[in-house]
Amino acid sequence: MKQLIIVAVVIMLLIIGGGLTAQIASSGGNFSIPGAIKQTNDPDGSVFELSPWKAEQLFLFVGFILFNLIGIGVTLAIVFWLLHRAVKTVRADEPPKATADQT
Repeated sequence: MKQLIIVAVVIMLLIIGGGLTAQIASSGGNFSIPGAIKQTNDPDGSVFELSPWKAEQLFLFVGFILFNLIGIGVTLAIVFWLLHRAVKTVRADEPPKATADQT
């Protein structure tokens, strides 16, 4: 029963989100968010519109973040590979465990 309620809530959230998206898309090209008042037509003063320099800065920022995330991933992969190699070397150098054969 609990899972059914969770699924119903998720479906309702998706329906509400789709309705809001449809309302924004069908406003005749005007970007209107319910409950938000558009105070200026200047793209430099609006958080909803991008002027060319804002778009460039956003593109550079996203590229910088992705470049750094890839670098972090490669660095961690190399460190873990080296650590794993060291563990395999130590395990290979261990003397075999003696079995106690008492007769």
